[in-house]
Amino acid sequence: MNFVKTEKDIAGIVTRMYESPDLIQYPYHNLAHTESVVGHVKEIAAYYLLNETDTFILTAAAWFHDIGHLYGPMKGHEERGVVIMQHYLQNNAPDHVAAISRCILATRSSTHPVTLQEQIIRDADTYHIGTPFFHQTDVLVEKEMEMRTGTKFPDWHRKSLLFLQQHIFYTEYCRNLLNNGKQQNIDWLVSLIDHPTP
Repeated sequence: MNFVKTEKDIAGIVTRMYESPDLIQYPYHNLAHTESVVGHVKEIAAYYLLNETDTFILTAAAWFHDIGHLYGPMKGHEERGVVIMQHYLQNNAPDHVAAISRCILATRSSTHPVTLQEQIIRDADTYHIGTPFFHQTDVLVEKEMEMRTGTKFPDWHRKSLLFLQQHIFYTEYCRNLLNNGKQQNIDWLVSLIDHPTP
């Protein structure tokens, strides 16, 4: 199987969906986020010296993991992403499709990732919260939540703080690389809560 060509095809499919004028565009769950997750799964997979097949499975899952947001509510978007992926990859090896499905479903916040692949994609999906980029993404997530719920969140910083305090990175690589940055973002949120701008 030509993994490079197949990934290029997947990237094209997903990019066209995110850029479609007929589909709603979200501030956070968009092509930029998806591309960042793809990059991070490759980074972490390379650290763990994963083989070509396992890296492809992770990469394909990263491309499709949030596409379900475009076709319905937040709840169930991972399952919709699996269905969309299975449609486009129906001619691929069934064991690959099954493994990609498991990785997509591992990004659900209610699940506990078990395999290294599941842990990698889960960490790649939240990689930004251990970086200064969180200052930007937190604003985008708030805007998206307001857009999707029609509700303002005056206590947004507290919600974000709780999320970061409860969050864990599953791979040793991300714990070592990102935990300090996550703590800095926790401290930043605390400062915003303690000293709100008028």
